Amino acid sequence: MNFFNVHIGLRTFKTGLTVMLIMLVYHFLHQPAFVPALAAVFALRENWANTMAFAKVRVISNIVGGGLAIFYYIIRQYTHNADWVSIILVPVLIMAGIIIHNKLDQSVGIVGGMAAFLMIALTIPMDATIGYVFLRVLDVFVGVFFAMVVNRFAMPDEIKKVEEGVEKGLEEVEADVKSVVHKFESKSHPD
Repeated sequence: MNFFNVHIGLRTFKTGLTVMLIMLVYHFLHQPAFVPALAAVFALRENWANTMAFAKVRVISNIVGGGLAIFYYIIRQYTHNADWVSIILVPVLIMAGIIIHNKLDQSVGIVGGMAAFLMIALTIPMDATIGYVFLRVLDVFVGVFFAMVVNRFAMPDEIKKVEEGVEKGLEEVEADVKSVVHKFESKSHPD
């Protein structure tokens, strides 16, 4: 689709649709949509196969990032929200997260996992409960789930197959028409 001479592809449309659906659901739940919407943008890929492969990476990276966020919250609560906890512990946990991803042979998930950790850990209100932190971790999985569902039902691979079939059919029709026209012209203009 072209709008103001800007190409809006299927992946762009699906990403916007996914974020809209998340915002709609979270509006009715009276919950912030930031974490699941960002997770969905990270997870949505150009086709179903890539989304599923990336979803596996996102699940592992979300477990690592979410686990680190829960650990951060517990330490922060234990130290009565001391300022030094964020200043020292966040970078240490980032390094730990990178090490864990590398040990799991999931280096492709480092950015997503550490983004999940940072967006959860750095947005925890001072009066939050452990339930709040678990909900934010769950939000990341909800965002990935929405991306998978939208990408599955948009079926870009199937659309591409149909487009290729139509193009091939049009080429065959064009060749047949040229053949018929050539035969007609040959009979109309005998030598």
